[in-house]
Amino acid sequence: MRRIDHRRRGAALGATAVGAVALVVTACGVPIEGSPRGVPANQLPAGLQTPETTVEDSPDTTESVEVWFVRDELLVGSRHTVDAPLTPQKALDELLLGPDADEQGRALRSALPDAEVVLGTTFARGIATVDLSPRFSEIPASDQLLAVAQIVLTLTDLRGVGLVAFQVEGAPIAVPLPSGESSGERVSRDDYYGLAITV
Repeated sequence: MRRIDHRRRGAALGATAVGAVALVVTACGVPIEGSPRGVPANQLPAGLQTPETTVEDSPDTTESVEVWFVRDELLVGSRHTVDAPLTPQKALDELLLGPDADEQGRALRSALPDAEVVLGTTFARGIATVDLSPRFSEIPASDQLLAVAQIVLTLTDLRGVGLVAFQVEGAPIAVPLPSGESSGERVSRDDYYGLAITV
C-alpha cells in the first residue's frame, strides 16, 4: 500500500492557492507594487484637493499732486490725492476746489475766487496752456499774481510739464511776474518759486 505524504500535499495545495490568488488579482487589473506611490494632486477627489489661492496685484487707483494755496501773500504747497491717471486738467480741477477744512484751519486760501475763472487746460510738448475766463481781469492785481503763481506751481509739479501759457478766449495773454513786469507767452516754475514757502 502506497503511503501519502500529507505535508507535501498541503504544501502543493498552498502553492496552488497562492498562484490562483495572484492570477485573480492580476486579472482584475490591480498592480502589485513593493512600495507606496503618490497620487498627483489633479487626480485627487474634489473634496481632498487644496483650493488654489491667487493674490492679484491691485493697480494704484490714485496719485498725489502738490497744489498751491496762499498764506500771508506767499504760496504754500499741500499734497492732495486724485484719481489716476494724473493729468494737468485733474491737477487744475483739484486746485480750483480750494483749500479743504484742514487747510483753511492753517490759514490757507486761494486767490482764485471760483472755479469759473479757469475754463480748462490743454497739454502738448511739455507746455500746459490754461484757458482763462474774461472774468480773470476782475481779480485785484495783487491776487492776479498769486492766482497765476498757484496755477503755475501746481501744473509744473506734474512730470513732463515744464512751461505754462495763458490765454483768454483763445488769444495768448501776458501774466504778471513777481518783479512787477509782465511775462511773454510762457512762464516756468522758476518765475514764481520765489513766492513759495518751503518747509
